[in-house]
Amino acid sequence: SKQWYQRRVHGGTQSDPTKMFRLVLASCLALASAVPAPQVKDPFHADCSVKWTLSESCESAQEKIIAQMNLWDNEDCGTQPGDSAPHGQKCLYKHTGTNGLVTLGTHTTPIHRYVDDLTFTFIEGDGCLVDAYSQSQTLSILDYGTNYCNLFNLMDGSGLTSDPAFSEVR
Repeated sequence: SKQWYQRRVHGGTQSDPTKMFRLVLASCLALASAVPAPQVKDPFHADCSVKWTLSESCESAQEKIIAQMNLWDNEDCGTQPGDSAPHGQKCLYKHTGTNGLVTLGTHTTPIHRYVDDLTFTFIEGDGCLVDAYSQSQTLSILDYGTNYCNLFNLMDGSGLTSDPAFSEVR
């Protein structure tokens, strides 16, 4: 039989190509487990990442963003029951915490009450670099610019878009 022949001819062991394949496979697996995996973007939650430069200090810029979140922490959106479109998004923000130069918050959309997580990271340098990020908590592939507006509305409402060095970094 074929099994008897392989045991007899190869001494009961696997052929050299099979041994080599298993050795290469084991080496690849060992190497793959030692290398950190890259961060993979979550394809099921719409998001926006944007950076802005300012001439003022990060501490001052951060205070303005927090103050604007607190000012817009209300239901006064101008949206009436039965409306199918919002009459403004400058409401329903919530400051949820600050740790050093990182400020967290949320924005809730007025009509459907979707919640988006906001992160503002302030990086000191020649002025301040504001690294802002918004991500939808609910399943959403497209958001029609909502996550960008979440961030820009706070920058604009706080007056930071009037900074002489204000620019959006791509």
